[in-house]
Amino acid sequence: MQVEPRAAWFPRGTRPSVELAGQRDWTCLLGAATENGDRFFSRFEEYVTADHAKHFILTLCEEFQEDLTVVLDGAPYFRASSVTDLTARDDLALVRLPAYSPELNPVEECWRQLKDALGNRFFESLDELNTAIDSALDRLPIPSVSNYF
Repeated sequence: MQVEPRAAWFPRGTRPSVELAGQRDWTCLLGAATENGDRFFSRFEEYVTADHAKHFILTLCEEFQEDLTVVLDGAPYFRASSVTDLTARDDLALVRLPAYSPELNPVEECWRQLKDALGNRFFESLDELNTAIDSALDRLPIPSVSNYF
């Protein structure tokens, strides 16, 4: 299969193509950081849905087993009713960040560091990518949550 790049820099008059074999696989991550420097990441081999987000938040509730405030960004899966219905719980408060404000979200710094660690690399398989993600996540310095609020 030949794929023609849509936006790239090439010498005038040339139009290179890139050969691809097979299908692209992906992995998605949800993450959380605490004021104590703890971090939690959950990986999915499909696009994240509201059900994944709900499961992630409930897992955080189980982990802490105390009153919990979860700060959410504006991702669509966090705005779904299955997630917002969690506010009926007595032990959970959901706080939403303003739209388009990644500078207020400490997990965004984790994603930036992860992209720096894994960027411009080709992985032969999803397993190889997952291994690299796990290794990079283990080395990430978690930003201090107090710097964001």
